[in-house]
Amino acid sequence: MKSILALAVAAIAFTSASANARPNCPGGQGYWEEVVRNVRVCDTSQETYTVTFKDCRYHGILNLGHLWHQPTSYLPRTKVIWDTKHAQSSCPSTEFRSESTTYWYKNSSGYQSIATAHYTGWVNKISENTRTEERTRTVETNCRTEQRVTRVFRCGFEP
Repeated sequence: MKSILALAVAAIAFTSASANARPNCPGGQGYWEEVVRNVRVCDTSQETYTVTFKDCRYHGILNLGHLWHQPTSYLPRTKVIWDTKHAQSSCPSTEFRSESTTYWYKNSSGYQSIATAHYTGWVNKISENTRTEERTRTVETNCRTEQRVTRVFRCGFEP
């Protein structure tokens, strides 16, 4: 009976020692350490809300500004604008617009060079449509700090 008891004790000691043995630890020995961390925890809920947008359509003519050089190809004197802008509150009845483009010209040495032409003018609102979108967001309430305990395996012997 004593021999069976001695064998059982030896088997338990061997299995607990091998359970804490790690091949990547020097000597294969280690221990479990409990690490306490502070964690931010909140209750969460989903909230649906509505966002309103305006689609504003504009039309107008922009006029070509002063050219510092004579273009080597056709450059229109006016530019017709059809545009849609998106806003969240309101659409202005008119808007000032400015656009730029590049053009080729011959410089004083006779070589082709590039210059910039500017078109400016006012465009008028021709229509305004309102649309809505349903969106969802996560709301955090009752936020607090809680302690979490995790077990971490450490190589070596327990200090």
